[in-house]
Amino acid sequence: MTMRAVVHAHDAGLDGIRVSEVPVPSVGAGEVLVAVEYAGLNRHELFTALRRETSPSALILGADGAGSVAAVGADVREFVPGDSVLINPTVNWPTREPVPEHPSILGGRLPGTFAEYVVVPAANLHTPPTHLSDPERGALGLAAVTAFRALCTVGELRAGEHVLIPGIGSGVGLLALDLAVALGAEVTVTSRSEAKRQFALTRGAARAVATNDISRERLMRPVDLIIDTIGADSVPAGLSVLRPGGRLVTLGATTGAEFGLSLRELFFRQLSIRGTSVGSAEEFRDMLSAVAEHRIRPVIDGVVPLHDAPAAMRASLAGAGQGKTIFHIRKDDLA
Repeated sequence: MTMRAVVHAHDAGLDGIRVSEVPVPSVGAGEVLVAVEYAGLNRHELFTALRRETSPSALILGADGAGSVAAVGADVREFVPGDSVLINPTVNWPTREPVPEHPSILGGRLPGTFAEYVVVPAANLHTPPTHLSDPERGALGLAAVTAFRALCTVGELRAGEHVLIPGIGSGVGLLALDLAVALGAEVTVTSRSEAKRQFALTRGAARAVATNDISRERLMRPVDLIIDTIGADSVPAGLSVLRPGGRLVTLGATTGAEFGLSLRELFFRQLSIRGTSVGSAEEFRDMLSAVAEHRIRPVIDGVVPLHDAPAAMRASLAGAGQGKTIFHIRKDDLA
């Protein structure tokens, strides 16, 4: 039996993305077959495709996903067919420490969620927060756990601190804004887009400034913590507005990974630069608790059918949207 899936195969880069018919995966002991209904698009899928060379093997893309249990393997007692589930996309990273050398993420080393069915370990499934709509459930996973780890674990956020989020508008950035506000931080955001700045203000940002206008005067007070997904274009300016002893957490390199750095500025002002990526199962559970407690909702830019996924992925590189693109995946009957 086959299913539709968004795969990367044959051609290098984005030219290798296509919708294909592939076999429905079989479920093993300790695993669950999930009928995926909604799946959110992340930079993870774009970078995975861009890094892949010409290859005859097809990789099913996609990390986020929500749907229902279609079948369970031996030894699975937590779920039964028909249960609504949300997928934690990071496999085999149980606790905050130790950090694995190379976290395994669905749609990277493992078959992903941009498919009618995906097999995941039962330990990677959760009951979705009840206040979320079905598309919002599909948008939550990777971006939310990434934002939560960056803020709470690596960033060590404390209530009352001043947080700067450059380049607001991405799924991670907006969820970081929502989480930081919910946890009692004062948040400043930046963007080149006036519309994105105004939208961030409606979600609780204390101030929103133009990307090229970052200064201590405009920010009103020194910054305690920066959550940076942009990279080379924003890190140097961010370091200049951190308070002595402040922290910068980097989790992306959209504008490049290399930049000049004065070690004197780093050690004289006792600044910290910390890296993070995705999150553990422990952090995923804590993130879900925070989302449920504060009724946080991911921002959805649009919902598109699975057959339009290749075009939507190319369009998303422009970064014009706000929030996450969600793929609606029609489930076929396995019977």
